[in-house]
Amino acid sequence: MRLFNPITKTEVIPGIHDTSGAIELPDDNWYFKTYEIPAGKILAVNENGEPVLEDIIQTEE
Repeated sequence: MRLFNPITKTEVIPGIHDTSGAIELPDDNWYFKTYEIPAGKILAVNENGEPVLEDIIQTEE
């Protein structure tokens, strides 16, 4: 299992980072398999603190 911080939206490495508030994600979670966020998407966090990709909403000015 790997750790994810839903506040900073980053991976947490025990012994290097503070693990308080981090949640466990399986090693095969998409977050650890993707090197770049796809075009038109943004990294967000769902109600469980897990990383999700959401569509970028553009507002008219």
